[in-house]
Amino acid sequence: MKEIKKHKNTVRILTMVLFSMLFMFFYSSCTSISPKYLTQIADRDSVSSVRLKELYIFDNFPQKIPGWNDGNWEKNMAYNKYCLWNYIEPNYYKIDSLQYLYKISLQLTKRNKIHFKLIDTVGNVVREKTRKVKPELKNFVSFRNTDVDIYVLVNRFLTETVCFALDKNGDLVVPNEYTGGGFLVLFPFAGAQENEVSTYRCMDHGSY
Repeated sequence: MKEIKKHKNTVRILTMVLFSMLFMFFYSSCTSISPKYLTQIADRDSVSSVRLKELYIFDNFPQKIPGWNDGNWEKNMAYNKYCLWNYIEPNYYKIDSLQYLYKISLQLTKRNKIHFKLIDTVGNVVREKTRKVKPELKNFVSFRNTDVDIYVLVNRFLTETVCFALDKNGDLVVPNEYTGGGFLVLFPFAGAQENEVSTYRCMDHGSY
């Protein structure tokens, strides 16, 4: 009898976890970056699209750090988390403290795929990754990062939508939107949304 009761409790917990995961996946997949926000960035920076098959090389360190008005800082590992590669591989700044010195190559290999390479100071490819993208309005393309923590009853999710386009100087403009929240089983509770935009300097065109 105890074994049957234990089995029922296990099935109940697994069912709750499964429903929570499905609910959070559905909820996060419905989120999308604000069209109004993208339009504001596009109009401000006169953006153009990343061209198919063309190779671009950008500084991994941003020209401007979100929330900072003064752009006269020097490259420093203290700002490592603002590097471009962290959008491609979330939290990479925790692994490589020197990535602020690196550069990134970017190539739209297909209409729905961008291939990235992280290149160190001597020209070695440290990491590479291909991400599926979808077209957005105003010449942007985007991909999404999702992070979910499952604790049976209380669960947390974070969705980040990352967009790419070129500004009038050929630099990479990266608007992004964070949507976070939680669920008590299947019931949502307080969430948050935050927008940022970063710019990464175009360094050269090359053959990495």
